[in-house]
Amino acid sequence: MAQASQLAPFLFPASLLQGRFSAPMRKNRAPRGRIPASEESPVRKAYRERGRRNCKQGDLGEVAFLHKATALGFMVAQPYGVGYPFDFIVQGRRGLCRVQVKATTNLRGGLYAVCINHHPGRQPCAYRAGEIDFVAVYIIPEDTWYILPVREVENRLMLLFRPKGYPRPDPYTHFREAWHLLNQPDGLIFG
Repeated sequence: MAQASQLAPFLFPASLLQGRFSAPMRKNRAPRGRIPASEESPVRKAYRERGRRNCKQGDLGEVAFLHKATALGFMVAQPYGVGYPFDFIVQGRRGLCRVQVKATTNLRGGLYAVCINHHPGRQPCAYRAGEIDFVAVYIIPEDTWYILPVREVENRLMLLFRPKGYPRPDPYTHFREAWHLLNQPDGLIFG
């Protein structure tokens, strides 16, 4: 019977190892002025926090819209899933309309700035008439709604709204609290 040969353990000469592996391993440090990959930069952290705040702000706007629209007697439905360019389907007296809700607390130069766009790819895109019928803008600090027909936001990525009491006239005044437009077939009739 042949005996299985056993391999001798692989050994390095002690002189080869002395001084090279005797010190404990140290954590690699990033070069001066650089943030290690295991930590988050202040800029990235602020960007992440702003994204969370915007998401919460958007959720607040959607809940406020749902509350206000149902209190006014509209039937409101929310599409199931993601990827729709609108947040709600609203049934008024004349049928169904698609509504995108935007909310803001952001003042820019004394005016409330609202991004009126969506991101079907990586680039911001303006809404088109085939995607939505209305944009409902909620100015959170003033508890004010603007109901804008899509023709007012087509080819626009941002709108600026004047706060109440602003010295100059607001170009969107006739859309402030214009919930009746959701009952009109095309949002053209002002009451």
